[in-house]
Amino acid sequence: MKKSFKAIALLSMAAVLTCACATGCSAQKKNSVEQDGKTVFPISSTDDSASYSMGDVMPFYDGEVMNIYHLQNSKGSLSMFYHPISRLTTSDFVNYTDCGISIDFVEDTKSVDASIGTGSVIKDNNGTYHFFYTGHNDNGTDKDIGLPHKECVRHATSPDQETWTKVEDFKLYGNSDDFRDPYLYYDADENLYNMLVTTRIGGGVIKRYSAASLNAQSSEWQDRGVFFYNDDGSYNMECPSYIEYNGVYYLAYSEQGDNRVTHYRYKTEKDGDWKKFERDSIDASGFYAGRLEKAGDKLYAFAWCANLTGGSTGDFDWGGNLVVHELKQLSSGELCAVMVSDVKNAFSSQVQYEFIDGGKIESAAFDGNFAAKCAEKLATNVTRISFTFSVGNYGGDFGMTFGLEGKYNNRLGTCAVAFDTAGSKLACYNDISSRVRYGNPLASVAFAYAAGRAYDVDIIIDSEILTVYLDGTVCLTARFPDMRRKNFAFYSNGVEVNIEGITFYE
Repeated sequence: MKKSFKAIALLSMAAVLTCACATGCSAQKKNSVEQDGKTVFPISSTDDSASYSMGDVMPFYDGEVMNIYHLQNSKGSLSMFYHPISRLTTSDFVNYTDCGISIDFVEDTKSVDASIGTGSVIKDNNGTYHFFYTGHNDNGTDKDIGLPHKECVRHATSPDQETWTKVEDFKLYGNSDDFRDPYLYYDADENLYNMLVTTRIGGGVIKRYSAASLNAQSSEWQDRGVFFYNDDGSYNMECPSYIEYNGVYYLAYSEQGDNRVTHYRYKTEKDGDWKKFERDSIDASGFYAGRLEKAGDKLYAFAWCANLTGGSTGDFDWGGNLVVHELKQLSSGELCAVMVSDVKNAFSSQVQYEFIDGGKIESAAFDGNFAAKCAEKLATNVTRISFTFSVGNYGGDFGMTFGLEGKYNNRLGTCAVAFDTAGSKLACYNDISSRVRYGNPLASVAFAYAAGRAYDVDIIIDSEILTVYLDGTVCLTARFPDMRRKNFAFYSNGVEVNIEGITFYE
């Protein structure tokens, strides 16, 4: 049964604070906006017993709404039964409908669908929807089960995306236990359907298979060889997506390796060589298994921000909340993640915050010594923060720190977003023991700052998760469990910086 996310409890949302007035009440009163269940970072779904987090995202735009298929981080009666494919839908990226499970695992220790992996949806000319996905069995090659490999590509069809029927005899195997994450697209020049598959030949590769019909049997999909060799290491390139946008061809995939980011490659001719920009990733390690999808004339990237392994100082784990970026295409073809325009429009009512020692927060100036200007507690509403800054030197870092356990100036909280001029990066930290010992960054992205230039910043915060968009060029997503209903501060640690036009929206 479909459920509106307005009507169910979300991990990504705390209780919304409201006042007696309606949405249109004074912009000068903090926490006064009724958000009516809107969310930026939804989880998978919630039933009567548990809230399920989200894994690999499989977006499919049907011309009216965005269908956000994804691996649901839930399990069956045994540990080998897990990750059904569930679906959310949205038309504005702030109101989501939970449509429940679409493709379920099979609680049979010998089944190729004992667990489910990533896939993709495509629609044929007759209006039938086709889902090609990964069937996985942890013990598939054991003698008592006897499958050729642990993973294979599977197929299901639907007339309406509501009810899916598995094509039980469709089992496309490769030559490796790693054979997964099929992505389907139609090539009009060849009049063929193509399937990209994550697999290994020595190192990680993305292979291509082709068929004249989506109804072809598994034996009829022709092996066309390697579509893309890993040009950066031997790691698996998970969750590929391939899309043409304004005459540029893009291949996105995620690094199952040390960096744990979503990379992309591009070419300006379909049969040309793959190239990469110096900054070849979308976001950082808080944005994993990203896939590209067009909706009208806009291009989006969909991924998930993981829960942490333990407590507020843990590392990224598996399964979390949906994250969506709108992608801006530069004249060079480079892609830059920016805030989804619908999200910015949805949270545009100005609200007021004050520093603890008095005065509305509009600006903050620092002379290069360590200092932090503490503000009142951050509300539970979805909050958007914008400002501009210009730096005068490169002695350290500055930014915003959260999780302060009281009204203290000149202190850092438990976590921080750092504009690191000395290290030429944008970073987030969740292991801060003092103002000079931040621990290792939870995530970071390279960015070079220029003295005297003004930079624009837009931040969106929803419960534990925030994304920072810097200069319309880079972004960074992080999970900070200790933000809400605690004090926050603007700080500088060795940087001469002026922060202007600080504005809060709900």
